[in-house]
Amino acid sequence: MQELLGALTVVFTAMVKFLFAGLVSYGMGNGFIETLVYLAIGSTAGMLVFYFSGKGLLERFRHRYIRRSKERALKGLPPKHVFTRTNRTIVRVKQRYGVIGLAAFAPPTLSIPITAVLAAKYFRHDRRTLPALLGSVLVWSVVLSVAWSFIR
Repeated sequence: MQELLGALTVVFTAMVKFLFAGLVSYGMGNGFIETLVYLAIGSTAGMLVFYFSGKGLLERFRHRYIRRSKERALKGLPPKHVFTRTNRTIVRVKQRYGVIGLAAFAPPTLSIPITAVLAAKYFRHDRRTLPALLGSVLVWSVVLSVAWSFIR
């Protein structure tokens, strides 16, 4: 029972804050293989959960925006200014690095939930998005497991 609780702790830590899940796992006395497996399971499950839930939530926000824009037009008010300096920066980064750049650098630094929601927002129509994210977290699981094994 204690082992199951420890494994679930590592898996849920990997789902939320991927970078430190290896440290938690090694701190609980797990070996390299257990740490690698728990990180891979947690990060993959987290990416899937947060990607699809973020996709659904963003779709609801889009429908609300469309509804409010129509209400605003019916009242005779001008449309809100949509394209700002921040939006230009986001578009520039998106075009320069794309889904591969997001998948390569974001999971350990930004965390799984933020990476998944960003991918769902900006790359939901790209077929490569989910495979790139899942492949990335699997590679990062190996890298982080090895890195934390030397540090512990």
